[in-house]
Amino acid sequence: QDYSFQPSHYTSARSLGTWLQEQGIPGIYGVDTRAVTKLIRTQGSTLGKIEIEGSMLADSFEFTDPNLQNLSAVVSCTEKQVFLPPPLEDGCANPEQEASSIANKDVHILAVDCGIKNNIIRYLVNILRVKLTLVPWDYDFSKEEFDGLFLSNGPGDPTHCTTTIDH
Repeated sequence: QDYSFQPSHYTSARSLGTWLQEQGIPGIYGVDTRAVTKLIRTQGSTLGKIEIEGSMLADSFEFTDPNLQNLSAVVSCTEKQVFLPPPLEDGCANPEQEASSIANKDVHILAVDCGIKNNIIRYLVNILRVKLTLVPWDYDFSKEEFDGLFLSNGPGDPTHCTTTIDH
């Protein structure tokens, strides 16, 4: 689809381009997103720059390759955190989904944060009702006691997480 410079919805007050400009958000159009998706699927993440006609050349800007960084270290929590399920209201538990106890013992999951999504934390704690201990990507959990270990996925190249693998 082509970008429409004129808003067509009867309730619109301005075009998308005008709104983006007012918010200070850059936008582009005329890009074949299907071709970009196919490129990423076949070649993996691809580095690139967008040049705007009449502006400085892309070669004059520093180019940072995020694949050379340990992105898990950038997005991981920095200290140990413990999440407990909220108290149950009468009749609110769903025993088919609940994993809160095994052999009458509360379940304790240790999650290594390599870029964990908040929704995963919410699901484990509020729906499955487990005690969750979240630790940074480089935390030595070998002496911790827990019932299950959750290694979260995260951004970047996992080969940078050798500290996590060593633990």
